[in-house]
Amino acid sequence: MPFDWVVVGLDNGGTTNNGTILDSAGRFLLDQMAEVPSNVREGPDKAIQSLIDAVEQVLALTGVPLAAVRAIGLDTPGPASADGVISSKGATNFGDAGWGGFDIRGALAERVGLPVIYNNDGNAAALYAHHMRFGVQSARHSSVSAIVGTGLGGGLVEAGRVIKGAAGMAGELGHVPIPLDGLLGPGQPTPACNCGQFGDAESVASLTGIMKNLLPYWLTKYPDHPVASLPLGQAAKQIRRYGEQGDALALAIFRQQAIALGRLFTIAANFFDPGAYFLGGGIVEAAPHFRDWFLTEVRANTVLREEQSRAAEIALVPDLDMAGARGSAIAARDWLIGVDTGVQPVELLFLGRRDHDDHGEPGRLGAVVAVAVRPAGREPGALARLDRMPFPGDGQDQAPRLDPDHLAGGRRVRVAAELLARHHLPAP
Repeated sequence: MPFDWVVVGLDNGGTTNNGTILDSAGRFLLDQMAEVPSNVREGPDKAIQSLIDAVEQVLALTGVPLAAVRAIGLDTPGPASADGVISSKGATNFGDAGWGGFDIRGALAERVGLPVIYNNDGNAAALYAHHMRFGVQSARHSSVSAIVGTGLGGGLVEAGRVIKGAAGMAGELGHVPIPLDGLLGPGQPTPACNCGQFGDAESVASLTGIMKNLLPYWLTKYPDHPVASLPLGQAAKQIRRYGEQGDALALAIFRQQAIALGRLFTIAANFFDPGAYFLGGGIVEAAPHFRDWFLTEVRANTVLREEQSRAAEIALVPDLDMAGARGSAIAARDWLIGVDTGVQPVELLFLGRRDHDDHGEPGRLGAVVAVAVRPAGREPGALARLDRMPFPGDGQDQAPRLDPDHLAGGRRVRVAAELLARHHLPAP
């Protein structure tokens, strides 16, 4: 199977790293999980080596040489910055003291000598779901994904790219407050989230929400339930199995979670109006009849306008166990080829007289040029700046020429302009 180059996708978890490879033709070269221990609890040094081990493993499984790898996509659990710096307070999966403020993206890039493109795990899964649904039309659509796990992650995708926000914290769907009226049972306490808020989506729709908030309440209604004698953490993990069996307590808990997710999607419909709402997490791996029941409940509690109902769908995240690694690979490929922007490396936006901004040289032609840059690990094709530039030589009987040298991001730009009377710039 010929290809020009590949990118590697790595999904970093609390116990394992999962890897994959995506080639230049958009084909995944692995159709199964490729895991190695992540060793994150042993600190950054061993964890970075484990990420390198994951890269070496997928190359060995596919027979792809390291020289063919152009970039690596990496996702990790949060909280972390948009550039992959772990929170200074650490994180659930990064308990070792050395993780506080650690730049995991930069450390991996330095070790492997390749660009590393970072997303959190929810964003990576969201990106994969989006691309699987919309394919080559991904850049024309938007989606929102909610990934239910220990917490509630997810992401927003617009025009085929993840929205990260000014501080890298966009798409933190778990911490969006939701209306609780009609969701809570009689006398049920307002659910609390580990983030300090009360009544956000994660306080209900997560394994932590079951353990801390939902299960203690419903055990007062079903005191003789088999899980009543178990520690709450252990009992919470068994609720899905009971739900698959039609257990009343479990169904009550999952119905509350479905209501919470439906209300979260309703909020998203009003501020984002996406073309698809994706649901992922343990429910995707549940027995089909239970999974379908839960998805029906989410749909029933998602309030869309008639126009939105015709334009959008609510569906499951596909291939959940591989979604993170594959989404990371897609992010790396998109960064590499710049498909997430319509701006070419140099694109003329405006060309005209600058009689009112000419510093004493009326009649000179000027251009507004968008300069796209690709610094390692950041957005491809990002608009670095809009520069209004005169053409040296114009008005001096010389061939006008724009030749800025090493603009922001290190991408060299050279534009030659001739036939200015026709307002024409040749391709760079």
